Amino acid sequence: MLKKSRSLVALLVGSATCFSPTVALAMQQQRQPYDMPAQDLDDALRSAATIADIELYASSRDLDGKTAPPLKGELTSREAIEALLKGSGLTARFEVGSVVISRLASAENAAATEAEPIVVTGSRITGAPTATPVIRVTSEDIRNSGHADLGEVARSLPQNFGGGQNPGIGNSQGAANENVNANGASTFNLRGIGPNATLTLINGNRFAYSSVNSVIDVSAIPIAAVDRVEVVADGASAIYGADAVAGVVNILLKRDYKGVSTSARLGLSTDGGNFQHQYNLLGGSRWSDGGIIAAYDYSHGTAIRAKDRSYAFANNPDSTLFPALRRHAVLLSGHQSLGGGVTLAADLIYKRGRMESATGFTVAQPLRNSGLEARTKFETFGVAPTLSAALSANWKLKAGAFFGTDTTDGISQNFSGGAPSTATARHFFNRNIAVEAGLEGSLFELPAGPARLAFGGGYRTNRFKSEIGTRSFSRSRRNHFAYGELLLPIADPDQDLAFAHRASLTGALRYEDYSDSGDIVTPKLSFVYDPVEQVRLGVSWGKSFKLPTLYQQYSGYVALLVPVGGFGQGFPAGSTVAYALGPNDQLEPERSENWTFSATVKPLHGLEVSASYFRIDYKDRVAPPLASGAGVLNNPIFADLVTLNPAPALLDTIFAGADGGLQNITGSPYDPARVVAFLDARDRNIARQKYRGVDIAVRYDAQLGSDRQLSLNAGATWLDSSQQLLPGLPVTDLAGTIFRPPHFRARGGLTLSDKAFSLAAFLNHSASVTDNRRPAAIKLSGSTTLDLTGRLRLGAGTEVALSAQNVFNSKPEPIFTTSPFDAPFDTTNGSAIGRFLSVTVRHDW
Repeated sequence: MLKKSRSLVALLVGSATCFSPTVALAMQQQRQPYDMPAQDLDDALRSAATIADIELYASSRDLDGKTAPPLKGELTSREAIEALLKGSGLTARFEVGSVVISRLASAENAAATEAEPIVVTGSRITGAPTATPVIRVTSEDIRNSGHADLGEVARSLPQNFGGGQNPGIGNSQGAANENVNANGASTFNLRGIGPNATLTLINGNRFAYSSVNSVIDVSAIPIAAVDRVEVVADGASAIYGADAVAGVVNILLKRDYKGVSTSARLGLSTDGGNFQHQYNLLGGSRWSDGGIIAAYDYSHGTAIRAKDRSYAFANNPDSTLFPALRRHAVLLSGHQSLGGGVTLAADLIYKRGRMESATGFTVAQPLRNSGLEARTKFETFGVAPTLSAALSANWKLKAGAFFGTDTTDGISQNFSGGAPSTATARHFFNRNIAVEAGLEGSLFELPAGPARLAFGGGYRTNRFKSEIGTRSFSRSRRNHFAYGELLLPIADPDQDLAFAHRASLTGALRYEDYSDSGDIVTPKLSFVYDPVEQVRLGVSWGKSFKLPTLYQQYSGYVALLVPVGGFGQGFPAGSTVAYALGPNDQLEPERSENWTFSATVKPLHGLEVSASYFRIDYKDRVAPPLASGAGVLNNPIFADLVTLNPAPALLDTIFAGADGGLQNITGSPYDPARVVAFLDARDRNIARQKYRGVDIAVRYDAQLGSDRQLSLNAGATWLDSSQQLLPGLPVTDLAGTIFRPPHFRARGGLTLSDKAFSLAAFLNHSASVTDNRRPAAIKLSGSTTLDLTGRLRLGAGTEVALSAQNVFNSKPEPIFTTSPFDAPFDTTNGSAIGRFLSVTVRHDW
């Protein structure tokens, strides 16, 4: 693997050196045509940043009321932006791929400059470059895709996997609790490592965990309030702490929205079921020193039943393949200058709703003769206030807090003989509290610019309560943390160095102290090198970690007494085995080592091509140590799991700690003298997983005349992953197998738009997977779907959008099932929705 990594480094460096000196010099001094009339400075800067293909970070308060002069001529991006700012009292700081606009401030009055936070994904330092390309999905991209919520956005990304916690997940989809729909929530699951290994933020802040997972429900965020979604698919625990093993997703809300917008959406699956209606209301106002937005979203979708899908012939006709969902979501976000360089901001989210599903235990009988109906209610609340202050010309303070709760209540009603029988109630409660403060600023000057430092610390606590039937527990986890991140610029465009347009080195270190896991230290190093303005090379290395969920660790294990049978040979007749399995309160953190190598090229105006290679070595993964107990007592590989001739005191301790005590299934009274072995098969930190792959992205924006624009956006991911459960056991494939991500996923689209209309077409492809659950493996075919969306602007603020998802109605392939209870297809890689048609009417008041 090291040899492969060196080859990749050589390849990336070679991609830069292939430029001749003449071409390189031209690229460093490239000028582009600008022809812009006098207009609002805000609009002018955003247009100039778009032409220059750079990110713009600016406070609308600083830009309000300012006018930019006309701009015409062949200019560099720096010349253009500086010309627009002339006489405005503002200055530009050019970072890697971005420009930060701020007020001119002397050392004496710098503290009076209002500090408005600029959220950067993947770093604590404003404007810091990331070695991994940032995947950005804007609100315009979302509307052109016809997506109704952020769950649909997540499932459309090639880097994401549809398994884990998502509303379309069916029964019996892999290992226990691995792919489960507990409460209709939607989550990100980068690389298919698990939703708990992807950290999701809102405006850079954590929010309340959902159900039994350490994730947030992104469907709780009204999509009308979203400005963009940024994804950094690289380990980031040194920046953000636990859970950022596969990467971090940052959902950035609209800021300083002014006006009112309403929308209504109706849609349905053409094969039946899934009739959806959704209504959005967005309102906002801004003033000289603050602003606020408020959003409300109501959505309701009917269930999809097996009788409506031809491939669900092995299920009861009334079983649901997709649940009925009803959801209300509210969001408030505001900011206010308090004077003296201090700004207060806050984000608030509230969601409640319910989910209904049903499963028949037989095909022929009515569901209420032999089946189950489940009803689930859920509620989420979270508020995150932040205080930002400019302490001087170079240093800023940001302090924040969070309080949030998430409650899931459900009841599963069994039916037998046409009447209700047993019922099981479920209750999950999460409460998250956090406080954090940090400083960011310049340390000293280097030839290429100031060295910048961000450091801080905080405290978090998570309380989880679970009640399932008569079983219940409540546990809390607390942690203190401190972090530091240092950016050292090595080369800058102003130095005019040959083949060193820009370069920087970033290092980060984070320390965490957990109440139940002790101390954890995670480092990260990244190097970004632009040999010329249009080429960026990046490499990053770091360590990340994920803690077991409180449910995974503390929900209690089961103790069984079973006949020795197939567990081993050579034991006296009548011998028994004590067997413990399930959660384990001695679990420790899972740890990973991440490498990423990337290259981004902008060979033409408006065209950006990026490729990155990633490798994740994930150790100490929590897993049950046994796939089967056959022969385990005689197999030296499992010696650490077996205690031969256990002492009665040990057995008493094991049985006393088990949920429900000893479950004796031998048919004979318990006799400790006949117990020849204790088999400890409780979950433990044993598995080692390896992930490697390549991400490719292409984006091209071209102006076709004064008003018309053509955009191409495409991305693809190739993934290979494997697992070894214990040393000495074989390495097994993960990617490319059923209930796991395929080896290859891709999505690409074209959008043609002008002031009156837009037309978008997206092609999605997911490669085949192998069903290896039986000796004769079967290849399940992949899928290719086409999505179309057209938007027509009628004037006076009204827009009508028509969308067709999965135009050719691609259907998932049926899989082998053991009972009508099981889902009839791989719901982690396919969907029962099929062709979906919708119409949306929106009006801006």
